Amino acid sequence: MQRIPEEKIDEIRSQVDIVDVVGNYVQLKKQGRNYTGLCPFHGEKTPSFSVSPEKQIFHCFGCGKGGNVFSFLMQIDGLSFVESVKKVADLAHIPLDVAISQGDSAPGNKPDSQESKMIEIHQLASKLYHYLLMETEEGQEALQYLLDRGMSEQELDHFEIGFAPAHASTVTTFLKKREVDLALAVESGLLTERDDGEVVDRFRNRIMFPIKNDRGQLVGFSGRLFNQEDGPKYLNSPETPIFNKRNILYHFSDARQEIRKKEEILLLEGYMDVISSVSATFSNGVASMGTSLTEEHVQMIRRVTNRAIICYDGDRAGIEASFKAGTMLAEQHRLEVFVLQLPNGKDPDDFIRSEGAEKFAEIYTHQRLTWTAFKLQFFKQNRNLQNETDKIAYLGEALAEIGKLDQAVERELYLKQLGSEFDLSMEALKQQLQQTVVVKPKPHDYGGPPPESYGEYPSYEGDGGPVYEQFSFAQPSGVPSAGLTSEKRLLKYMLEDRDAFIQIRNLLEEHQTDFYHDNYKALYTHLIGFYASGNDANPLALMDQLKDDMARNLVSELEMMTVNTDVSIEEYQDYVQSLTKSSIERDIKEKEQALLTATQQGDMPAALELARTITTMRATMKNTPN
Repeated sequence: MQRIPEEKIDEIRSQVDIVDVVGNYVQLKKQGRNYTGLCPFHGEKTPSFSVSPEKQIFHCFGCGKGGNVFSFLMQIDGLSFVESVKKVADLAHIPLDVAISQGDSAPGNKPDSQESKMIEIHQLASKLYHYLLMETEEGQEALQYLLDRGMSEQELDHFEIGFAPAHASTVTTFLKKREVDLALAVESGLLTERDDGEVVDRFRNRIMFPIKNDRGQLVGFSGRLFNQEDGPKYLNSPETPIFNKRNILYHFSDARQEIRKKEEILLLEGYMDVISSVSATFSNGVASMGTSLTEEHVQMIRRVTNRAIICYDGDRAGIEASFKAGTMLAEQHRLEVFVLQLPNGKDPDDFIRSEGAEKFAEIYTHQRLTWTAFKLQFFKQNRNLQNETDKIAYLGEALAEIGKLDQAVERELYLKQLGSEFDLSMEALKQQLQQTVVVKPKPHDYGGPPPESYGEYPSYEGDGGPVYEQFSFAQPSGVPSAGLTSEKRLLKYMLEDRDAFIQIRNLLEEHQTDFYHDNYKALYTHLIGFYASGNDANPLALMDQLKDDMARNLVSELEMMTVNTDVSIEEYQDYVQSLTKSSIERDIKEKEQALLTATQQGDMPAALELARTITTMRATMKNTPN
């Protein structure tokens, strides 16, 4: 098998902007020359993740992860190096006309995992289910049911909807013929094992909705009853190594691009709601598959947008679910939230099918409720406003909510609405509001004072509009030593200039000194091999050859540094001498500790010899130029 030639890898890398690729996973904001956002590799509320379009790298100043476009996909999607190159090539519409095997080419390449095999099994089953629905007499009743509900064959094809027959072994027999490991199919949740040990289909006599994770991989199914009442209306795949409802939003991977385009996500309750919303040109719709919104769901949403439109069913349960989801999004995670309430308590699927896409678009665009407006309506539902006690209690709740608003104009608007509704004067409402509101300091993600500002990053709170709060990148605690700063700068120059590498290496050998920190020393060793192979300075290509994540992270960190580009050999000399002094300082500290031990043990000859050595070392360091 051939390897992917380096020049082909360079071509593929050069044809795709890392900002576009990372932007599919992270909500990025322009910040000077770079783009910043919340890191997808660790939980955070203050952005420490940066992408450089100029250098085509990413780096998180919080967790330290970094790399180029290939290593980003390797880490975020769990791909091998070859798979990441193929994915980027597809994005760039560049054909890969070489044979590639799993064992080829790649730092970081890995054999197929059990999880990837489970995904392949689900893909096989999905194709079978769809064929059974669309092309067989057995699936005719289910197909007609879907068509009668207003679905088109184009929608059925687009969402790969299928049918699981009532037989106990349709999929089991299909997989057996393809020599699939049935035990793995059971572990994946597609099949199930009876008490007597017989392996059978889990899903029977159901319309099948394939479910993908946020990377677009098919990891589970939801089967819907359509012609009987025996059993739950929806049966989802069980929790498996590849499927967990807490981490999955239906249609999220396909909706991501439209969410970024619209700058908002449409939260729905069911599969049919999503399918109908897409048919109505609202392809930013996703569903949480019958489960409450989770922290994991919110983190997925926050990576792509700061605004959520909730459109759950119009019945009491749907309204309660809207309140619960909105509270989590708006008040716990500070997203901008709106709520759509469809007429007559209809769910989105029924409304779009009966009233049409234009009517839904009208409500979506012009009749959305702000989060505050929805809450004021929500607080009314359990109260009899003809009763004075309930009326006073409601006004107290309403004023408490209005008091949370930052914008005076918005507070005035809601106060006027209350005054008009209950025939109260603005003076009385404002006086009561002053007694209700408690001014709270703006919270930070940590204890202590706000960080030193390096820029601004938009959050959404209070008035529903962007409020710019100060942020800083997470930095190592303490002030870096002169030696550490010198190591970073020297490696930075060597990464970006082959001549600088040669000059600095000669200086290091001349002064008989080396890098102290293990990661820096390892990267220096990699650079020696990289340039010895005839490569020119190319940090992106170097990253592709590094097998160690720590080394890639260090390269991205160094590439994010800003240094003087007009540098002389005298400056290199100063940094190398700083390394020498730092080395002597460490040796002196070790000798001083040994001197203390010798003195405590009464070993005076050893103590005297150590004292002489320390004096000589201090003189050497004193004579070393600053």
